[in-house]
Amino acid sequence: MARLINKRFYFDYNATSPLASTVVDWLPNGDLLFANPSSIHSSGKKTKRYINESRKFLFETFGLDLSYRLFFHSGASEGINTLVKGLAQNHYAKGEKINFVHAMVDHSCVFNLRDELELYGHKVVTFDVCESGDFDEDQLIKTIKDLKGPTLFNFTWVNNETGVVWNLNFLERLKKETNCFIHVDAVQAIGKIPKWNELSEFADAYTFSGHKFGALKGIGFSFVKEDYPFCSMVRGGGQQDGMRSGTENTYGIYSLKLALEELMAQENFHKLVEAKSHIENGLVELLENKGRVIARNANTRNGNTIYMIIPGTKADILITAFDLAKMDVSSGSACSSGAVLPSRVLMSMGVNEEDAKSAIRLSFSYDLSLEDAKEYLPKISTIVARFL
Repeated sequence: MARLINKRFYFDYNATSPLASTVVDWLPNGDLLFANPSSIHSSGKKTKRYINESRKFLFETFGLDLSYRLFFHSGASEGINTLVKGLAQNHYAKGEKINFVHAMVDHSCVFNLRDELELYGHKVVTFDVCESGDFDEDQLIKTIKDLKGPTLFNFTWVNNETGVVWNLNFLERLKKETNCFIHVDAVQAIGKIPKWNELSEFADAYTFSGHKFGALKGIGFSFVKEDYPFCSMVRGGGQQDGMRSGTENTYGIYSLKLALEELMAQENFHKLVEAKSHIENGLVELLENKGRVIARNANTRNGNTIYMIIPGTKADILITAFDLAKMDVSSGSACSSGAVLPSRVLMSMGVNEEDAKSAIRLSFSYDLSLEDAKEYLPKISTIVARFL
């Protein structure tokens, strides 16, 4: 029997994940960690122990050595802003400007940094991807080599809209040939690809967000190499070695550990792909030549995402139809004042403007089963068929 969340079918895990059951159980029954972890009394020390335990767990889970530091923040938007603008500010203070290179398909918290960086004289360089969502590695390296001065490259490991996965092993070649700084947006990796905890030592920083895998909202973390030069964006009492001041969110931090432990005990990537493929293959057969699933020809895709275009029907209409049928789905489009805007990601992949307004995304839990998929497919197909 397929699981319901609030009496609804929830197919929007790339946007956010429901709380892990271990987190739900711990919140009302666990220790009341009210004390400030910076306090030296016993209550403060107890709170600090939970943070230290979580920190140790994260280092062990991702297999990183002490050449990396770890800091907690409110989530990926803050973490990425800190690491990008912090590097830019560090160089600006020395009278230098940086180059920031990123893809047109990157998340908005990356894409929308342009105005602020350019205000201080830094250079922002964007590159397109091909229709599969992949990019030309040789051309990217040439682009970076042609730039003058220090360069930071943002590498989106797994795209939140399309589910396209880029090869993390490319970072070794990129680092050796360009010596640029590399930040990895790893927000969509956990539970959605195999070996998500095997990180490349050639990246300078990685950023994750807890609510994507069952932890509380308002908590994320970044690994950053000791020699990555950045200024903190949040100044104050100097917590977390000055990387991010402010009293640590102990509940949020410990929820990272609980959620990851649960996910690691239950995930089975092969079964996830089998279940998602059952739904996707059924939809491809239904769509025939009247619509399409995006990025089916990508080099690699994640295990939980189906992004499809139904031409002639705006995304908000499709989402409403699913909503009325008690199914939560989303769109790559941004909606404002009733106007549906085309997906920047799809347009970068060569999709025309009208079709880029007609895409919906289904994203499933890491523990999706074939039994669930067999129940979901006819429900999803019933809605899709109405618009073909």
